[in-house]
Amino acid sequence: MYDLVIQDATIVSHTGRLVADIAIKGKTIAYVGPRAPGRAREKMSAIGQFVMPGIIDSSVHLRVPGNEGYESWETASRAAISAGVTTMLDRPTGDRPTVDLASLKARRSAAKGSSRANFGFWAAATKDNLDETRRMLDAGAIACHVDMSSEDGLLGMTDAALQTLFAETQGVIGAQAEAASAIAAGRAANADVEAPEHNLVRPPAAAEAAVTRLIELVRETNRNVHISSLSTARELTLLDPLKGDLPITTEISPHHLFLNADAQKKFGAKLKIDPPLRDELDRRALWTALKRNRVDAVGSGHAGYRSKHKNVGYWDAPSGIPGLDTMFPLLMSAVHHGRLGLERMVAILSENPARIFGLKKKGVIAQGYDADLVLFTEGTLARFEKADVVTKARWSPYVGRELAPKPDLVVVNGRIVARAGELVDDEVRGTEVKTKRG
Repeated sequence: MYDLVIQDATIVSHTGRLVADIAIKGKTIAYVGPRAPGRAREKMSAIGQFVMPGIIDSSVHLRVPGNEGYESWETASRAAISAGVTTMLDRPTGDRPTVDLASLKARRSAAKGSSRANFGFWAAATKDNLDETRRMLDAGAIACHVDMSSEDGLLGMTDAALQTLFAETQGVIGAQAEAASAIAAGRAANADVEAPEHNLVRPPAAAEAAVTRLIELVRETNRNVHISSLSTARELTLLDPLKGDLPITTEISPHHLFLNADAQKKFGAKLKIDPPLRDELDRRALWTALKRNRVDAVGSGHAGYRSKHKNVGYWDAPSGIPGLDTMFPLLMSAVHHGRLGLERMVAILSENPARIFGLKKKGVIAQGYDADLVLFTEGTLARFEKADVVTKARWSPYVGRELAPKPDLVVVNGRIVARAGELVDDEVRGTEVKTKRG
C-alpha cells in the first residue's frame, strides 16, 4: 500500500512536461506513470498543478552553534520548506568556518534533530588545513569551498595552497572567485571613505582575475570546479567559450539577478554582499547567460543577518542578506513575465545542483528517488510584504515588489510539510544528503 498518491500531476523537468501519477511509500517515490496501481492511505488530485523535484539550495550560510540572535537550522529550515527548498547545503564564510573534522561534527550535530529540510555541508579549505580538508571530505562533506578573496584570516587561501588543493584532493572544489590582490587595492583606495560603494572596494576586476586563475588550474588538473556567485559580465566572457570543454560549473545568486549597485547605494550597508551588487549591464548579462543555458544553477546565498547586525557603518557591517524564502517567488515571477522558462527553472534549482554535487536520489522525479516534491501553479503576482518574511532576519530587500506566491504544497521525505507557505507538519526532520563518492 502506498502512503500518498498525487494524481494527474504535471511533472516538469528540463526535457519537458508529463502528466502522471506519483506514488510515495515511506520516504521514496515508488511509482511514476499512468494511474497508480494498488491502494493508498491518502490520494490527492494535482490537476492544474505543476510538480518539480524539491529545490536544492547549495549556498546557505548559517552561523556556528551557540551564536544567539542569528539564523539557526530550525529557523532557516522552516523558512526553506515554506518556499520549496527541501535540501540546504551549508557553505562557510569567514566568521563561521568549517575548517576541521571537529567543526564539521558540530555542524552535523546542530542540524540533526533541528533541520526540517534535508541538509549537507561544505568543507572549508584554507592555506594550512589540507589534511583536515581530506578528513572532512572522507567524513561526508559534499565539496570543499575556497575563498580566494584573502590570504589572511580564518579562511585565508594562498595561491600555493590552492595549487596543492587542486593536485592532492578529490571531489568538487567550490570557489567564491574574487582575487585577494584586487580587493586589497580596492580597500586601500577607499580606506578614508566612510561609506564607499562596495562595488569599488571589491571591484569587478577581482572577480575577473580569480576566474582567470581558476581556469588555469582546471586546465592543469582537470578538477571539477563550481564557481558560486557569478556577478559580472567579465566572468561570463571568460567562461562562455569553455562551456562543455572544461569541468567548470557556475551559479548565480538571486540578488545579483534582481538587484544592482544602485540598490546598494539606496540601502547602504544593509545590502553589503560579497561579491557586491554590480552595475546594471552586469545584471542584464547574467540574465542573458541564465536564459541561454550558460549558467548551471541558482543558490540563495542566504545569510540571516537581522537589521540590528546590518544597520551599522559600512566597515563594520557583515556581508550577506537573507534570501531562502524569496528565491522561488523571485524566479517564478520571472517565469510569469516570460524572462525564464519553467523547464529551465527546474533545471537550475533542482536537477543541476543534484548533478553537480553528486547527490544520491535527489533532483529527479522517478521511481527509487527521494520523495522531495514541490507542487505549484503559475498563479498571479502579489505584493511581497514584511509579514511574508519567514527567516529570522525579518527583513528583505524585496518587500514591496510583486512576487509569485510560495508553493501550494511541499513534500519532504514523503511527508507533506507545507501548504501555501505555511508549515503544516513541524515534526518532520531532514536527513543528511550523501554524495555518489561517499
